Amino acid sequence: MSSVAPSAAPSADRSRAIDVLKLALAFMVVGIHANPFAPLGRTAILLTGDGLFRLGVPVFLLFNGYFLQAAVSKGRGWAYVRRATQLYALWMLLYLPIYWQMLPGHTAWQNLRSLLFGYWHLWYLAGMAMAAALMVGIAGWSSRALTGLMALTFLGGIVVTYGIAWDVIHPNGAIFSDPLSAHRNPLLLCLPFMLAGFLIRREAVADRLSLGWLQVGAAIGVALVLAESLLLARFALKGVAHDNLISLGLAAPALMLAALKWPGTVQGRTLGDYASGVYFIHVAIVALLFRYAELPRPVIYACAVGGSLLLTWAIRRTGLARRLL
Repeated sequence: MSSVAPSAAPSADRSRAIDVLKLALAFMVVGIHANPFAPLGRTAILLTGDGLFRLGVPVFLLFNGYFLQAAVSKGRGWAYVRRATQLYALWMLLYLPIYWQMLPGHTAWQNLRSLLFGYWHLWYLAGMAMAAALMVGIAGWSSRALTGLMALTFLGGIVVTYGIAWDVIHPNGAIFSDPLSAHRNPLLLCLPFMLAGFLIRREAVADRLSLGWLQVGAAIGVALVLAESLLLARFALKGVAHDNLISLGLAAPALMLAALKWPGTVQGRTLGDYASGVYFIHVAIVALLFRYAELPRPVIYACAVGGSLLLTWAIRRTGLARRLL
């Protein structure tokens, strides 16, 4: 298990840089849902929750695709999909006490949409499982064909995002509503980044690039993410979620590849488990605090991170980590 999603990676000998990066990104995802910098104003939010922190999901998806390719090469692609689906179903069940009270007020379609595409952050697991299923089905395609599909779906997400922002595209609200977005969905967000990770491993891309150049690319990419977030908010006619940014196409792969190249290993899956635990658990704490308390965002963030780490420790102590994380 890789952190946050299934993988074919062994747990005995893991990259320290990858696990540290995933843990840092999990903390960033918490910041999207409970931004500790919100009291500093709109610019701070654009630079963090709508900017830097948006690297989390694309990088996770890149690693999902990377490890999926390893599973496919061993003939275990469908086992990967099955594990991802089971993990999604399990966490949807665990979150039922949080979201059950919303169900009676929704239509049958709204409840079906939530069941298929997930409550809050669990959209990621649903989207990853759906994208993985498609990828296993087309894993025999040539790298050129997969690259074309990756580019097409990535650009599709950009077009929809900017089309909404400039009031050119108007998604049908009866179909596209949380958790199913017209641009943040299995086809236009999960699939392109997972395909990129898949191809990075298939074509041994990391072996062709130096760590130094990857660090430069990552730094430039992150700077572009911050700039694009500010510019999109400044010039767009309408507000739009910053999930599909052009600059993520550079920043996320560069960060992922730099972590792959970084020397150093770690024994065991401790860091990976904590990254998964923070991602999966934090929304329960955030949702309850939003619902029943009036606390500043930095306090909610600290409670979510601290509580998630503590509960992950408990899960590891009970021996349930391999089932839940």
